[in-house]
Amino acid sequence: MRFLIAGLMLLFASQASAHKIDEFLKNLQTFQADFEQVVESGSGMTLPVYGVFYLKRPGLFRWDYEGENAQLIVADGKRVWLLDRELDQVSHQSQKAALRGTPAQLLSGQGSVERHFSIHRDYEANGLQWTQLIPKDEDSQMEQVSVAFDGNQLKRLEMTDKFNQTTRFKFTNPTRNPRLDSALFRFEAPPGFDVWEH
Repeated sequence: MRFLIAGLMLLFASQASAHKIDEFLKNLQTFQADFEQVVESGSGMTLPVYGVFYLKRPGLFRWDYEGENAQLIVADGKRVWLLDRELDQVSHQSQKAALRGTPAQLLSGQGSVERHFSIHRDYEANGLQWTQLIPKDEDSQMEQVSVAFDGNQLKRLEMTDKFNQTTRFKFTNPTRNPRLDSALFRFEAPPGFDVWEH
């Protein structure tokens, strides 16, 4: 009986957690926030990089990194484009393939969280409410995705890939449903850049 009660409590906690993410996504049309990103692997942690994240649901987003040689990632609803200014190179691939099991799929997609993810656990850490998700798509490069909220404010995203590399995002100055120019989600390769399709 004790194990049954514990199992039921875990089930209800998972349902509440899913509801929290679904509540954040409910009636969410656009979103904008500043971000800090670090990548942690067996060789250590990278220096933080910064930028602005723009989202327009369904299916459109833009990660605009700061710096003269910074990268730019744009999803236009069909393809995801990566601009690498340092290499004078653009690469792109099908959005459906690129987003499998990623936080971008979670935020930009439609339907319930559980359409693409299994809810692994719900916990509290550093004053934030966390939910750990496991992608259902076996072809996803992600092993797990974690999302953290402070109340109804999105504060963190973390994703660990199959090479045990973890990318961590910290969000500040979030704005829910701002008016965003549709030009943010269109992409044209700069003249002289090599363009590669994956």
